[in-house]
Amino acid sequence: MRSLRWSKLLPAMAISLLFSTAARAQIPGLPVLQNAFASSGLAFAADFGGGQGQSFGGLAAAWGLGAAARSGSARLQVSGAAGAARGNGSVRGAYGGRAAFTAWTTATGSMGVAAFAGIGGAPRTRANGTVTNAAVMIVPAGVTLSYRRPMGTTRGWSIYASPMFSWVRSRTDVSDVSSTGFRASVGFDFAFSPSLGATLGGEFGSAQLTSSNGRTSSGSFGAAISFVPGRRGTAE
Repeated sequence: MRSLRWSKLLPAMAISLLFSTAARAQIPGLPVLQNAFASSGLAFAADFGGGQGQSFGGLAAAWGLGAAARSGSARLQVSGAAGAARGNGSVRGAYGGRAAFTAWTTATGSMGVAAFAGIGGAPRTRANGTVTNAAVMIVPAGVTLSYRRPMGTTRGWSIYASPMFSWVRSRTDVSDVSSTGFRASVGFDFAFSPSLGATLGGEFGSAQLTSSNGRTSSGSFGAAISFVPGRRGTAE
């Protein structure tokens, strides 16, 4: 009976059990990558990324709540990340947090749509009394469309695209400037096992005010290795 039940649920549930989609948050130097499908429970990730003189490395965690029967995914995901960002020869702490809600999935659970919003940023840095990086706050909000496919019972992949609206505030000692614009990101998740996965992706669109001397390039790229504790094999 248990084997039969699993074979019926596998097409809709398997990949959501594999993907951990921990925070790839709106941090200077990282793209906003948000899958519409998220694992239930706790997940961790190591994040890396950069673009046009900005780079970031840090750790992230995500918590998925309210599993949906049709998709097998968490309905709500809350995530956060923190680490070190480097730009213009200086290193500073950076942070980000986000909430995502899965609004719709197909009957098979292979496609889904989610809405998300977050906040992130980093403090200003100085060198020889001069501001080298402006303090920055980034607030994105958007939707994401995802497609996923299983590969057997323990592996799978998912691809997703996320158009978003982004508000950015940049502050130095003498200026306080904000900008808005539309951006988009594309991401790819691959699950090596129920407990281990990887993410690659990029973000592009209108340029953002994240440095002391004006707008940065519109592009950024990132990668992450994700881990879901307690998942050693297929579900029982």
